Amino acid sequence: MKLSTSLLLLAGASTCVSAQWTDYLNKILNTREKQVPLKNNEPAGHVEDREALIARRVRNVTSENWLSLVQPSSAVVEEEQKEGAAATEADTVAATPTEWYYYFTSSVVNGTKNVTYWDGVFNETVHTLAKNSDVNFGKADCATEASKDLCRDFYITSQTKIPQFYHLVSYPDKSVEIRELPWNMTTIEAEDQVNHYTQFYSNKEWKNVKAWTGIFNPINGTLKDIRPYAGMALTYYEAMP
Repeated sequence: MKLSTSLLLLAGASTCVSAQWTDYLNKILNTREKQVPLKNNEPAGHVEDREALIARRVRNVTSENWLSLVQPSSAVVEEEQKEGAAATEADTVAATPTEWYYYFTSSVVNGTKNVTYWDGVFNETVHTLAKNSDVNFGKADCATEASKDLCRDFYITSQTKIPQFYHLVSYPDKSVEIRELPWNMTTIEAEDQVNHYTQFYSNKEWKNVKAWTGIFNPINGTLKDIRPYAGMALTYYEAMP
């Protein structure tokens, strides 16, 4: 009886030591199975971060909100507090213009590859400039009812005029400059197009492009109130065979 009990105790002790020794070896060796999931999760997480960043920085532009988006809130605050206020720092902040990239595209368009290409250029431009809080991004889908009138106001009245890039600068006096940004006509490489558009902001190259003026200017043109009708007329004219 005593011998059996002794054998059982020895067997239990042996099992315990074996388990501890195995656990000790696993901790030292840090087996490969524990590392594999970490390696697999990194690429997926990186892609999600990029897409989330682009989604956060791009605003949906519609016929109703396009102008209010570019109007700087600091200018409104300045006007309300101007009288009797000695705020040099606030004036400095208010004097900083607000810049926007407006990208006009369509979710329903013939020549899908062309739109897919430029959507990729726009997204990569956003991703490249995303850390610069002084520049903002808006996207207008001309195939939706919410943005259709806006596209007509900018005379984007046919599929052949999609996509388009516009650069808008709003100043503290509520004046807004609109510029149509040209494509880089010397190359078809997407990377070169992205560099082309990022330099318009980083090197202030937009200042070399003449701002939109004239009687049909949607901000201060003398005939701005009839521009929707002009856009509709142009749409019907371009649709004629």
